[in-house]
Amino acid sequence: MDAMGASGTTPGQDRSNLARPSGELVRLSGVHKVYGRGLTGVHALADISLQVACGEMVAVCGPSGHGKTSLLNLIGLIETASEGSVVIAGVSTATLCGQARTGLRCDMIGHVFQAFSLVPALCALDNVLLPLLLRTRLAGAALAEARAFAGELLARVGLKTQTHHYPDRLDAGQRQRVTIARALVTSPRLVVADEATSRLDNGSIRLVMDLFAAQQREHGTTFVISTRDQRQLTRATSTLQLNEGRLCSTAADTARRAIRVQG
Repeated sequence: MDAMGASGTTPGQDRSNLARPSGELVRLSGVHKVYGRGLTGVHALADISLQVACGEMVAVCGPSGHGKTSLLNLIGLIETASEGSVVIAGVSTATLCGQARTGLRCDMIGHVFQAFSLVPALCALDNVLLPLLLRTRLAGAALAEARAFAGELLARVGLKTQTHHYPDRLDAGQRQRVTIARALVTSPRLVVADEATSRLDNGSIRLVMDLFAAQQREHGTTFVISTRDQRQLTRATSTLQLNEGRLCSTAADTARRAIRVQG
């Protein structure tokens, strides 16, 4: 079994439908994000409009504190926009109730958080397995297959011998790799990764980026990644530059988009 499953589906699911959707996956229109109210409000994002196609790997770059995490949290349905429209897979999220937002997020989005957000009482393997258990009831052979799949993902990120270690026995780079494996375990259509390789050494960065590229290439997974690492920009199909909460065009991004259109 491949790390993402033979068909890009999660263990225990029907693998007969191999196709991934094409076209647009993410659309933001006139989005603003303000934390707080009145004169004390902090304007994290201002008038953001963008589109992300299925299968893209988009790198979001810019200085710290200029809105990268806020943008990823909106795309990943962790937060809601103060103004404007966020559409994911054709679904306008502004009017979704909390339960519907959670359902959509669990069904199609994998998250890599800067703060890891691992469950201290669970070992690495069970932390990776958790999104599958939250999404569907697994037992017997399906549970065994899912556990094997989670273990294979941990091996793919270089943690084969740490599967039963608890988070407090893992260093920061190892915890980050657990969160990466967890983000991929449901074979999501969209992965939102906030500084996914910031704690990793060069060898681990290559492992992770190769894994992302394989998932993108073989299963059409879309990635939106915030990064300050120039090496990741070479893997991206497009880049977004944020400055003081606003999108700025870059020559490199314009050229890269032109190449994709012509190709």
